Amino acid sequence: MSEILLSQLAHVELLSPKPEETVAWMKKVFGLEETTRDGQSVYLRGWAEWLHSSLIVTEAPESGVGRIGWRTYGPNDPETIAQRLGDTEEHVGWVDDWEGHGRTYQYKSAFGRHLHEVFWDVDLYEAPADKKDSALLMRPQKISDQGAAVRYLDHVTMPSANMKGDIEFYKKLGARHTAATEVEPGFSVFSTLTCNGIRSTHDIALVPDFSGMTNRAHHIAFRVDQRLDVERAAEICLANDTPIELGPGVHGIDEITYLYVREPGGFRMEINSGGWVNTMPDWETKNYQAAGGNPGQSVYRNVTLPESFYEAWPLPPKEAAEKERDAVMHDSVADFYQQKPAGV
Repeated sequence: MSEILLSQLAHVELLSPKPEETVAWMKKVFGLEETTRDGQSVYLRGWAEWLHSSLIVTEAPESGVGRIGWRTYGPNDPETIAQRLGDTEEHVGWVDDWEGHGRTYQYKSAFGRHLHEVFWDVDLYEAPADKKDSALLMRPQKISDQGAAVRYLDHVTMPSANMKGDIEFYKKLGARHTAATEVEPGFSVFSTLTCNGIRSTHDIALVPDFSGMTNRAHHIAFRVDQRLDVERAAEICLANDTPIELGPGVHGIDEITYLYVREPGGFRMEINSGGWVNTMPDWETKNYQAAGGNPGQSVYRNVTLPESFYEAWPLPPKEAAEKERDAVMHDSVADFYQQKPAGV
């Protein structure tokens, strides 16, 4: 029996030690729109998103990711997931309602221990009269003219100490494991998954976590319409005193044009566009072998990652950070990240 339990990545909660600066930056540079505020959280959305919010900025002592929200494919699916996980260590429990959506079941991933939540009932965005687009009814509002004008939430990338274990966990909820990169047979350093049947690129990516910590995040990505919009976003970031960490470039896996920057709270954000479209329900995972350089990081095989790109949040304490750095500097992993031929 075919089964799709999740329809879309609905929202990600970004924890920020500088929430007001983070929110102002998200609106000015990314072009997100504020929906509402509740307690220590500010709810934002891309201009073409129908749901109430896709990014929740919440004040916290350290940068990181809190709740990762998924809308299900049907009204009974949250209960199905709850029954499937109810007697496991991943079970967290039910929340009657959150801002923007109704009754919600929460759980944690098996090894990364990231907090997820699933729901069916949602609040839809209703544009004021001056923002409605009477000609394009498939859009919730007119296109934004603010900042990079990101259109919608694309994916979240998270470290995991046991990538294979977490992949199998996500597959139990209907996710498809689309691709992986191995630095040596059985040692994966990057994997992509998608929750539904037909989707370009991915909504979850996993990278290895060598720190011994859990519940860490690498980046959150938003999408723009055109590849040239990514280059425009780079100009907007520089004009707003936001240094570029990596890009613009084109990933080999998924063929996404990408740009990575840091928001004021220190967390990594991506703007992307393009990418493949997978319409095959019986797709088999493609395993890239990265000996001699990472075929997935750049379609042109010409990218050297900055050392800062290894960072994930929360940042580990000194001993864990040293352990992580030693692991990353292992020959096979270093060759992968630094794009140099093996043995050079």
